[in-house]
Amino acid sequence: MKTRIVGIVLLGMLTLSACSSQNEAISEQNIEDQAAVATSEETDEETQQKMHENQLLYKFIGLAEDTFPEKIQRALYWQDRECSETLMGTVMVPILDENGMQDMNWFCDDICEWMEICLSEIPYDEAPWLYKEIIISMYPSKESFDPSPYISGGYDREALYEGLYSFLDEKLNATDYQVMIPADYEKLVFEDDGSGEGYEDYEAECSYTTADGITYGMIPVDRAAGSSYYVLTAKRDSDGKVVLVNDDPYCGSGGAASWIEFIDDTNLGFSCLTYNGGDDALIYRTADGGRSFTQVNYPSAKVKLADGSIYNPFTIPEKVWKDGEDLYMLVGQSQYSGDYYNEELEKHPSGLYVSHDDGISFEYIGEQ
Repeated sequence: MKTRIVGIVLLGMLTLSACSSQNEAISEQNIEDQAAVATSEETDEETQQKMHENQLLYKFIGLAEDTFPEKIQRALYWQDRECSETLMGTVMVPILDENGMQDMNWFCDDICEWMEICLSEIPYDEAPWLYKEIIISMYPSKESFDPSPYISGGYDREALYEGLYSFLDEKLNATDYQVMIPADYEKLVFEDDGSGEGYEDYEAECSYTTADGITYGMIPVDRAAGSSYYVLTAKRDSDGKVVLVNDDPYCGSGGAASWIEFIDDTNLGFSCLTYNGGDDALIYRTADGGRSFTQVNYPSAKVKLADGSIYNPFTIPEKVWKDGEDLYMLVGQSQYSGDYYNEELEKHPSGLYVSHDDGISFEYIGEQ
């Protein structure tokens, strides 16, 4: 009897143990099944979110490509960037061409118009990650601009325009590289190498004559679409000998040569090319007597208009001269469209600029 009771007890314990193990196994399986269901639900949600992000991205791309160059003639490219704000993990960032200081007002207007189109279709709060970067191509470099501070709290066209304008002005006038500036520039020298044959009878549109009788002239040799294209020659007045100094002094640009000047008859010189019917101009610098030129940018005076936009009324460089250790440049307004009037000076002023690095860069001083 005693043995039987123990056997029954043991059998009961074994049965309970087996049931317990089975229940634990079922419980663990239920947990795994529930985790799998939860994981499946999360995956479906993430997939839907990724699909939604992708739809927003391609809507944004479509709006941009309908704007550039369909409505606004400006080159548009795209670059794939990592993005921690999306489940996709990436975003396509637009790259837009900016064509120098003469393009600043148009560029800012174009970007503001494009932002308004995009925000009307895709509000900032719906996809803030679309509005965090614009890559601006300013040859030879590219710069990133973040428009979100001007639209995250409500779109402010005036603030965006001014922020973008100031950003471009700073970048276009930055001197973030080391340039060797000689203590003294050598005097201009006439070297008769026979290269000027055939240019003896050409008439220069603008010229500069040294104290010893060498005349440097911008000679128009071609014309297209209302613009002239030039070569730079040097002519020795004593015997009429001519040499070709530069066969493309304005680096491929056309317009109308306005003036050329060399500082104290040295190799350091400047020349102005007007274009757009005389409404705008570019200034070029040489440090080797005209054998090579580079375009020089100068900062905007940032005059504010009644509509809140800012611009630079001083678009026509008139002269460059040396005073002490510095160079100064006077920049006037277009004789055709320049209408900025200074009430205090009681005239249409010019802008005065100073350079502390021999004309590599300029700082704006004020109106005069």
